[in-house]
Amino acid sequence: MREGLYRFIFFGFILSIIFSSIHVQAQNYRLSQQWKLGAYIGATKFYGDLTDNSNSILNNTPFSSFFYEDRKLAGSFYIEKWINPFVGIRGMFFGGSVKSTQESSKQYFEANYYDYSLLLTLDFTSMIWGADNGRNISIYGFGGIGLSESQTLKYDLTSGSILATNGFGEPKREGSGRRPMTETVFPVGLGISLFASNPLSVNIEGHLHYVATNKLDATPVDGTNFESVGFISVGIVYSFNIKGLRFGGRNYQTFEGRSNEPALREFNKRKRVVMNTKMNRKAMKKRKKFRHQRY
Repeated sequence: MREGLYRFIFFGFILSIIFSSIHVQAQNYRLSQQWKLGAYIGATKFYGDLTDNSNSILNNTPFSSFFYEDRKLAGSFYIEKWINPFVGIRGMFFGGSVKSTQESSKQYFEANYYDYSLLLTLDFTSMIWGADNGRNISIYGFGGIGLSESQTLKYDLTSGSILATNGFGEPKREGSGRRPMTETVFPVGLGISLFASNPLSVNIEGHLHYVATNKLDATPVDGTNFESVGFISVGIVYSFNIKGLRFGGRNYQTFEGRSNEPALREFNKRKRVVMNTKMNRKAMKKRKKFRHQRY
């Protein structure tokens, strides 16, 4: 039941982004515009079978002690291109350590986990209040698909001895490391951008990386198909344009700026010369004659 709800939310999110993108094609940015680089650091949280918090909402709020337990360090990095003021595409790498303890069974596990994914980003603030590049606060969400890799060791809480492992497959070739477990992952998340109109902004994000396995904690349980890694983070995002980047089409020269710029004045001058043709002069005479007859 829980896995079905996750899938419904995820695919509903993706569909809303696609339909939003279709309706705002006229506002699309150029390929060279609206790029972002983001780097984040934060803490992970495991949601799965080997835990005492029962994965309930009440046990995963800042008012519960479970919220602060078994946090491990992780980070993420992404490059993002905004298609228009409402929709963007993000390529993200996420990695770090994951831990969870189950006091009732006297067991805990630790894992090295990372994933790489392709995401669609939706700017909720622009969708609700309209596009505004001068806005200093922006709320957004994202969701997508990718691949995860992990290696897990499960321990006895009392003795510290290893009880089970996962993600230590036979090496592909002699001398190489053990092969980690590779699974499909569906990352989703929410974020808030502070100083969003500046080239450098401070962002706060919360992720959930839904991994299509029940072996991430080295404790497979019948009836569960997903486990997830939560991530709360803060990061720095740099916004920029890529000068000269083009994709297809002819290399038309464009001018952006005030009318007193020399290049723009020259462009307008050439435009006036082109318009000063025989047919244009003839049409102007007819319009002037019509005005005199009318008044």
